[in-house]
Amino acid sequence: MLDHPHVLTTTVKADEEGVMVKDIVYGRLELSRGLLRRMKRGGGVYLNGQRDYLSRRVAEGDTIQIIFFDEETTMEPQDIPFEIVYEDEYLLIVNKAAGMAVHPTGAYQEGTLANAIAHYWRKIGLNTKVRLVHRIDKDTSGLILVAKEPYTLQRLLQQLNRQELVREYLAIVEGELMSPQGVLTMSIGRSMDHGVKRAVKEGGKEARTVYKVLYAGPRATLLRARLESGRTHQIRVHFADLGHPVLGDPLYNKAIPGIPGQALHAWRLEFTHPRTGRLHVVTSPIPTKMLALWKRCRKEQQDVSSD
Repeated sequence: MLDHPHVLTTTVKADEEGVMVKDIVYGRLELSRGLLRRMKRGGGVYLNGQRDYLSRRVAEGDTIQIIFFDEETTMEPQDIPFEIVYEDEYLLIVNKAAGMAVHPTGAYQEGTLANAIAHYWRKIGLNTKVRLVHRIDKDTSGLILVAKEPYTLQRLLQQLNRQELVREYLAIVEGELMSPQGVLTMSIGRSMDHGVKRAVKEGGKEARTVYKVLYAGPRATLLRARLESGRTHQIRVHFADLGHPVLGDPLYNKAIPGIPGQALHAWRLEFTHPRTGRLHVVTSPIPTKMLALWKRCRKEQQDVSSD
């Protein structure tokens, strides 16, 4: 049986006999010191039902229970529909539509996915923060992981940092790539001529994108791209620098009428569930308008070939 979402319970193993509580908490359970510090405001670590010191030594079969301190959301709840792909006690996976900002910024103070999730939390009686594990651009569609409690967030962020949380995208880029697959490693930094724009530049932050072409033609190419780092606009910048910008991208290419932003979709997530240990693979089909754009590109290519 699983714990309450804000409780984590474990039993001391034979090979842990005689170690301190903190050795298990920081070791096998991988709690961050920051998360443990926040528990001083509530929650705590218990050994066999008694609140105890982290330096206490344990015996095989002892029970360690960690009760996490949670914070109420300060996000303004807004009744905005969104698609839920997966949900359990500990996390939520959302399929975000293109055109919706993920969280409030200077330009978008309301109408964001975070506002919508805050309303959903209230609806299901969950009084907690909106914890986004990762983000995608406003005009990119696709899957986003949301944690319902602090420990799940911390463990998913650890997987993200270790590149164990796989994020794959589908993209339609301009033209035909020379290589059917490859790894892009150009560093990315802020563009000097635009406050939001990023650019490939020496001295920028390391960025790594792995791609594989699915269908190619002189007009456009459909490909899969996997992020192995999380730089702002990473896929958009890498392919624009190659001379194959994402179609419909208003910042690195040009907008296409009827297409909400760039033809870029976060279609696949793969991760290990922090509480159950099970491998989860979640996918989202290509959006209707992006599929229609691809069919249009294919038809144009076929028409050119037949001339």
